[in-house]
Amino acid sequence: MRKAIALALFATYLLALYPAWSQEVTASFTGSVVDASGASVVGATLTAQDTDRGTIYEVQTNDVGVFSLPRLPVGKYDLKAEALGFQTTVYHSVTLVLNQTARVDFQLKVGPATESIDVTSSAPLLQTDSTQLSTVMDSRSNINLPLLSRNYIQLTLLAPGSVHPDPQTLNNGNGPLSAGRPYINGNRE
Repeated sequence: MRKAIALALFATYLLALYPAWSQEVTASFTGSVVDASGASVVGATLTAQDTDRGTIYEVQTNDVGVFSLPRLPVGKYDLKAEALGFQTTVYHSVTLVLNQTARVDFQLKVGPATESIDVTSSAPLLQTDSTQLSTVMDSRSNINLPLLSRNYIQLTLLAPGSVHPDPQTLNNGNGPLSAGRPYINGNRE
């Protein structure tokens, strides 16, 4: 009897951990730091401050001037690059979304570290580090779009490369469990 109870508790414990293994709730920054001539800046300090929570993450560039800040919570960040003998450069309000690897490159100018350069343009949206495509459906999209059948799977048809062979199955009113699912970039449901 005790073995059966212990086995049942152990199985419940393993099943409770299963969803935690598959969920990813972070994003990351990567990039390089160079000087005005394009040479790598080794040992530059990169600081990412979460503007919503105030948390600060810090890392230094490696021997080729590259940095990586993995597993950051999604949100808005202020990114700052500073090195001895260079002016500090800051990118404000860079947004990270789920599973994104945002590439942000810095070019530092020679000057005293007390001077700061605020970059007013946003970080580039083009992902050149991977061939992965993604679409973010924010809360505004969910609220403003009419979903007659209350089937959230209909929102996937807004993503590029998403088609459905029989759209009537999405509107059958039986909910998402019995409805058809779209094909994404030629892959079947």
